[in-house]
Amino acid sequence: GGSGGTMASDSEAQRALQYEQTLMYGRYTQDLGTFAKDEAARIRLQEGDTPRPRRPSELLEYTQGRCAPCRVCALQCQRFLISKVGEDWVFLILLGLVMALVSWAMDFAIATCLQAQKWMYGGLDTNVLLQYMAWVTYPTVLITFSAGFTQILAPQAVGSGIPEMKTILRGVVLKEYLTLKTFVAKVIGLTCALGSGMPLGKEGPFVHIASMCAALLSRFLSLFGGFYENEARNIEMLAAACAVGVGCCFAAPIGGVLFSIEVTSTFFAVRNYWRGFFAATFSAFIFRVLAVWNKDEETITALFKTRFRLDFPFDLQELPAFAVIGIASGFGGALFVYLNRKIVQFMRRQKTINRFLMKKRLLFPALVTLIISTLTFPPGFGQFMAGQLTQKDTLVTLFDNQTWAKQGLNDEFEYLGILEAWRHPRSNVFVTLVVFIVMKFWMSALATTIPVPCGAFMPVFVIGAAFGRLVGESMAAWFPDGIHTDSNTYRIVPGGYAVVGAAALSGAVTHTVSTAVIVFELTGQISHILPVMIAVILANAVAQSLQPSLYDSIIRIKKLPYLPELGWGHHEKYNVRVEDIMVRDIHYVTLNCKYRDLQQVLHSTKMKNLPLVESTESMILLGSIERAQVGALLSNQLSPHRRVLALRQKVLSEDGHRPSDAGISFQISTETSSGTPARPALRKPLKPALKRVPS
Repeated sequence: GGSGGTMASDSEAQRALQYEQTLMYGRYTQDLGTFAKDEAARIRLQEGDTPRPRRPSELLEYTQGRCAPCRVCALQCQRFLISKVGEDWVFLILLGLVMALVSWAMDFAIATCLQAQKWMYGGLDTNVLLQYMAWVTYPTVLITFSAGFTQILAPQAVGSGIPEMKTILRGVVLKEYLTLKTFVAKVIGLTCALGSGMPLGKEGPFVHIASMCAALLSRFLSLFGGFYENEARNIEMLAAACAVGVGCCFAAPIGGVLFSIEVTSTFFAVRNYWRGFFAATFSAFIFRVLAVWNKDEETITALFKTRFRLDFPFDLQELPAFAVIGIASGFGGALFVYLNRKIVQFMRRQKTINRFLMKKRLLFPALVTLIISTLTFPPGFGQFMAGQLTQKDTLVTLFDNQTWAKQGLNDEFEYLGILEAWRHPRSNVFVTLVVFIVMKFWMSALATTIPVPCGAFMPVFVIGAAFGRLVGESMAAWFPDGIHTDSNTYRIVPGGYAVVGAAALSGAVTHTVSTAVIVFELTGQISHILPVMIAVILANAVAQSLQPSLYDSIIRIKKLPYLPELGWGHHEKYNVRVEDIMVRDIHYVTLNCKYRDLQQVLHSTKMKNLPLVESTESMILLGSIERAQVGALLSNQLSPHRRVLALRQKVLSEDGHRPSDAGISFQISTETSSGTPARPALRKPLKPALKRVPS
């Protein structure tokens, strides 16, 4: 009967267990807030009701004297301010404000530099040789200065900055990457590099600059309160800073937030979403307000305003052409990444070139600049590729909504203002565009490898726009009266194709879809939303199957730690186990190891951390201990002072004939001279090493 009873109770227990498992993780019997309050009250009662002083002790000294209320009030205001400064939105507003000012100041400086080059080139129009000298020397000097300055001040400022940010946001600590020195080097180096008129971008470096801004701001604000020193909080602020970087660069807050998420995060905490939006919107707003204040703009508008017709932006039968742009851009983007990587690897592999360039660091940037500026010299070869236009002017002309190609004898197109650069008396627009695309493609891939702060987004964006324009002009020449068959004719708008091409190629190179949104915010028109999305998605599909994104490619070149994406056709890699890639013969410390074992481990390995196991038989991991700590403990235990103490105790114990077990927590017993076994008390003093210290 007894056994039957136990069986019944067993089955009941099982049933109860099953019932508990069906409840989703148990239920809350009480709201967490009320529970916390009750618990606090209970603890307070336990400790005994000691009545607390009404005013904190700091206020007591202010309460005497005539002006007491004022002083107390001032102190409370100060406290209130300090508590408010700690809130996110204050930090985000400051970050947005600083970045907008930096962005605007840099744009102003860059525009001035480019204007100076134009002025020098235009002022010497009597002599072609002098013109050429001015055209080539100016960028070469600027780029060389930029390279030299960053090399001397902070070599970490070289390159884009997005690959490094990607690595930092994944939790890897990169030394010196977010310091004031790097910030100064990056800002000045980038201003000079972009002021030279080379095909370089500013979007990647801006993400890095914004991140440095956030790091420096939180360091500054940690004077007010300690919560800015929190590691997790800093990572959240850096995630917001990446969005600000893109937002204030293009005045595109929404695209900026999405782009920063796509580019920098493997996973994204949604709680950072509003932070990024808030800071990026504020930053973009201030950036455009500054332009209005400086009388550059009449009101806040998009950076590259387009004026496509809205009633009939494109015909449905044009969609295949947009799809072709997308697929071609996918191949083009993969080729760009491949070319960029190959150039770097070629420079590294050639030992003679490498040795020569390492000695004369500034020669490579100067040579590249010389070649590129020679080829873009307007009276020379530059006349076939709109050489005199800056990147901004190029984009403005490519997004122009008139058709350039001749469509009939009667409507001869008038090239006005900066559009003049695309016209060549002996060749047509198509030749100019093709030459521009081909030349700019390898020039940009080459220019982004020189050691100055520079991004690759803008040059790729411009090449994409030119490719789109080429397809658009071809379509317009093919269907001069538009495709529409009904009575009313709608001409084809090549500017729309340029917008699609720009989004598709930049999306393919960076492996992002948010370039579509950036394009809408840059042009201020959303009329081509469908073609842009189709092209960007197709471009991404093609590029992702061929090459890693440009940023991942740079991460691999720089050998930064990263987790590779398991792409298509790598299913067998999912079956790789940890034990297949782990190191087996590893040196370790056991709980009851002797001094000799410790010395042997320290001499035989260079590892910074040593694993601590229970014993050689069980091999249960208890934790790890830093090599430096082991060294410090040893030198402490074996210091001359300790030896004298030990000897004194030995003498005392021999005098008093009583064994002493005081003080020495590490017993050294290499040879037991007297034949007595080592004391079993060895394990006791080592126990505290296992207690986890709160980090």
